[in-house]
Amino acid sequence: MERVSTGIKGLDEMLKGGIPRRRHVALTGGPGTGKTSFGLNFLYYGAKHNEPGIYITIEETEEAIIENMIQTFPSFADIPDLIENDRLMIKKPDEISFEAVGEIIEKAIEELNIKRFVIDSITILKMTFSDLARYRQTLYEFFTLLRNLDCTGMIAVEVEKSGKNEVFYDIEHYVADGVINLYSLDQGEKRVRALEIMKMRATDHSRDLVPFKITPTGVEVYPHERVYVGKGTSWSW
Repeated sequence: MERVSTGIKGLDEMLKGGIPRRRHVALTGGPGTGKTSFGLNFLYYGAKHNEPGIYITIEETEEAIIENMIQTFPSFADIPDLIENDRLMIKKPDEISFEAVGEIIEKAIEELNIKRFVIDSITILKMTFSDLARYRQTLYEFFTLLRNLDCTGMIAVEVEKSGKNEVFYDIEHYVADGVINLYSLDQGEKRVRALEIMKMRATDHSRDLVPFKITPTGVEVYPHERVYVGKGTSWSW
């Protein structure tokens, strides 16, 4: 099976080499858990290794995403050059709809031969639907479209809370090929970021709950460390 390296230190090891090519992974987490950082790291690595990509921002402006990326990862200072050389594209759709997002991805494949994409976030798209049944049908059709494209993607899914026992699973998690949950957990007077791979179709993967950090040089996952559940709501690492 051909795999796509995420470029995130430690995560590829948990995925037994990377995300299966042409699969689409839901990055699920509450505010501040690192969804945007994971997505940007994934695209940056691809842009540096002959796999152009596109970041589709539903809420933030293109300028805000670039500024956030450089501030979070100072070592990614060549982002403007990658954008200028069509290795990385950041695009905000003119309208908030699945159709508009799909058209952006298809056009980027045709014009730039992109191999990776990130959508941030699908939750904003969901808010435009008043009919849940219609949303589910549209989401299913959207993922059917994605599976016919030669692209591997990460799709941010927002949840209200960031604790491990507080994540609520919905249709997005069932139609996605993979689900990576990101958490921000209380540990005394500080919070610890942690992740677990809930599912990844067609491949084995680690199921451990492990810590990660967002560093100036990128996201670092620690697959040989553990985050343990203690009594009540306490955690230890």
